Order: sequence, then C-alpha cells, then structure tokens
Amino acid sequence: MKRIQLLLCGLFAVVLIQGCGHKRASVPVPSKPTTEFIPSTKYKDDQERVNQLARFVTTNLVTAKGVNSQNSLGNDAHPMLSETAGLWLIYLAQSGQNTQFRQAYQQTVMNFENDGLLMYQVQTGNRQQSKMNATLDDLRVIRSLGLYAVKTHNDHYQIKAIQRFADLKRKVGRHGQLRDFYDTQFHQVSSLTSMAYYDLLTMREYETKSIFDGQLQLIQKGYLGSQLPLYAANYNWTRRQYSTSPLNTSEALLTLLHLAEVKHLKESSLRWLAHQVTNSTLYNRYEVSGAVSNWGESAANYAIAARIFAVTRQPALYRLAMNQVWRFQIQNRRSDLQGGLGDDSQKVSYAFNDLQALISAGY
Repeated sequence: MKRIQLLLCGLFAVVLIQGCGHKRASVPVPSKPTTEFIPSTKYKDDQERVNQLARFVTTNLVTAKGVNSQNSLGNDAHPMLSETAGLWLIYLAQSGQNTQFRQAYQQTVMNFENDGLLMYQVQTGNRQQSKMNATLDDLRVIRSLGLYAVKTHNDHYQIKAIQRFADLKRKVGRHGQLRDFYDTQFHQVSSLTSMAYYDLLTMREYETKSIFDGQLQLIQKGYLGSQLPLYAANYNWTRRQYSTSPLNTSEALLTLLHLAEVKHLKESSLRWLAHQVTNSTLYNRYEVSGAVSNWGESAANYAIAARIFAVTRQPALYRLAMNQVWRFQIQNRRSDLQGGLGDDSQKVSYAFNDLQALISAGY
C-alpha cells in the first residue's frame, strides 16, 4: 500500500508542477510496472556474435549526440530517428546497462521532445526537428521506461512512463484509438492507425481495459485470411476501411509480435512464419493476396521472427531464426563494418537491423 501511495503522490507532484500549462490527460496508474516487459525465456544466442555486434553499434552508431540510424559514409549526414533511439533504450534496459540507459534517455528527450511527444527525426547538423511524431516510436520509449523501472525497482521511471503515455494519448488519441502521428505545425492528427503501431503489451499496461479491448479488436478485424495469415497495414478512419496496400514485412511481423505478447497470435500466423523462416523465404514485401512483391530479405525481419518464437515458446524456431540473422553479420576483419549486420560491398549497416538483432538475442 505504501508503494502505491508513493507512486500516486509522485504522479500528483508531476501534474502540479505542470498544472500551469496545458491540461494533461488522465490515465490509470499501475501500482508497479509489469514484469511482462522482461523476456521470460532464457534461450539467449551466440554470445560471441552478440558481443561483436554490440561493439560495432557502440563504436559506429552511438555518438555523444545520440544514436545514428546508420553508419557514416564519408561526409554523408543522416538524420537521427526516434525509432533508433527507442530500440537502443530497450536494448540498454533489457541488458542492464543502467547508467547508459539514463544518459541515453536524457539525450533522447533533448533531441526529440516537443510538448510531450517525440518527433520522429532530427537533423544532425542544424538539430532541426521534424514536425510530427511516430506513435510506435513513442511507445517504444515508454516501454523502455517501464522495462527499466521493473528491472531497477525504480518508481520514478514508472511515473515517467505513465506521463509519457498520457501525453501521447492526449495528442494522437481519438475515440479510444491511437493514430499514427500528430502534426505539431498544423495541429492535426493522422487519419490512419497502422496495425504495427499498436504495441499492445505497452498499451495494456497504461490503458483502461475497456479501451484496450477495443484497440485489440481493431487489429483482429484486420486479419487478411488463410491465404496470407497476416493483418492489413492500417485502418483509415476517414474511409472506415482497412488498407489493401502491400505489406512491409517488418511492420507485418511487429503486428504478429505485439499480438503474441498479449497471447492473441493466431496459430495460422505462427505456422506461416515458421514455414518462411525454415525455408529462408521471409521476404521484404507481400501483396495482400500473398504474392511476393519484394524478394529481398533483412536481418531485422528474422530478428523480429525470433522474438515471436521466443514469446510463443518455440526454442528450436527461435534459434533457427537467429541463425538466419547471423547470415547478415560481416565477419571480414579488414572491414570497417566488422560485427555489424549489413552489406560490406555498399559499406552500409542500418541501426534498425543491428538493434532488432541485439534485442532478440537477449530472449
């Protein structure tokens, strides 16, 4: 009881301090952060490869100003992404790098925050922010705060997670559903809800049950069917219909992962994924008919698949998926990209692949 009272008092103090500004949304206050943010499996993976990848990331992507979305190529400057920052925070919290997590969180807020939201990118040169967020990126940062809070027994970071969710909901929430982004320049909210943007486990932690149930149902009704047992890319609130556009596989797999984490993954989806991973046929884009529209593969897709198999307690498939991930690791000792996941001939490694793999290797 004392723990709950302290947490409520802390949240009340945050509201009082900011009470002179805009009105904050109210959210349910969990008595303590959920342990479900912590991977429950202990499968782990090839530690040597993981160490090589971690060294590459800290050497080539992490800077004093934040985490780059890809390695630098000559004088090319790439914007920093809130997506990358959120994945890095999840990895740091998951791997127990507490000091680095706190520093990285402060840097993330400094780089991306605008009125409680995290803008989706910032230019590395002039530090100019984009004018909109990406809701999944905000939810990743919120998840990292909840994960850090439960692993360190730190209520302060649980309060931060609660308030960030309230701010996110205040901006992108409409009629109980979160939208893809809020445009801070034109003060408009997106007409779309992308299925992949609903990090259901995080939303369930900070949302009321009745609203969460409606959010879950929105995804479930987007199921495409047995021919391609995945989900529509998004729902358009203006047209009141689900998209029939091709599926970006990374996003399609994130939808499956989010469903698996709240125990609502269909067996047909799991079988489809197992077949693709087993046969090395997990391609980058699919038509809703099931036809492949991009025959490329990515380390991130196999890493997300590994996480799905871990959550559904499929150790053999988890290891098989991680083996597919390591196919993309550059082992050439003469390469500047040694240890990274990417294309040595193009001299490029993307943080999305690298960080998804680091997170998945910890399951």
